[in-house]
This record gives sequence, C-alpha cells and structure tokens, in this order.
Amino acid sequence: MEDPSSEKLSKNSNFEKLKSKIGFGIKFWLEFQDEDRKNILGSGWAKLLDSINDADMGEPKSLTKAAMECGYSYKYAWNILKKIKERSGRSPVETKKGGLGGGGWVKLNDWGHYLLKTYKTLFVELEDIEKKLEKSLKIE
Repeated sequence: MEDPSSEKLSKNSNFEKLKSKIGFGIKFWLEFQDEDRKNILGSGWAKLLDSINDADMGEPKSLTKAAMECGYSYKYAWNILKKIKERSGRSPVETKKGGLGGGGWVKLNDWGHYLLKTYKTLFVELEDIEKKLEKSLKIE
C-alpha cells in the first residue's frame, strides 16, 4: 500500500503546478451605443477587417482571400460584414461584384478604417494595462 503522505505530496505538487498556470486576460469589443448597445467589433471581426485592409500594394482583395487568411468561410466573413452594418447602420466596406470567373473585391471604406483604427488603438492601450497589472498583482 502506498504511503498516504507521498500521495498528499504528489497532489500538492500538482496543485502548485496548476496554480502556476493561472493568469488573466482582458477581452474587449467596440459597441454601438444606441439603445441596444450591440457589439460591433471584437478580436475576430477586427482580424477580418485587418485582413481586408492588408491588400497587396493598395489593391483591393477578394473577400474569399481575406476570409481564408482568417480561417473563415466566405459565408461567415460575409455575415460578419452584414452584422456590423446591421448593428451600426453603416457597412464597413465597399464591394465590387465579380463575373462568372470571379474578380470581385472588397475594401474598407472610411467607416471600416475608423472602426479598425479605434480597435487597434484600444488594443494597444489595454495591452499596456495588462502588463502593468501582471507586475502589480500576484495571483496566489
């Protein structure tokens, strides 16, 4: 039979190992502050806008390509853009339909640029806050 004290020691070391892995993170999103206060941009949706914005030499890219870069389907990416429009009242993109062989594109309009810039600015500020909290707070 195993010594109960060695079992207790083993459990404590596992417990300490688990405790050492506890941290925190801050998540945020932009909200459209009308009477419903609906979320319009979080990290995943900002990732899509950033991918759309990151076009080669200023040339617009296809939504299919932007979606693939984010690991999204075309339909999911299109639904994100529709939801931003529904919740804020304005689309974040300009689009051009392609023909049978494709050739369509999507690019951020002024609203999309504003949302993405605002999100990125807040993200940097929150990263700084997170670093300060990590230094000043110790989880025990």
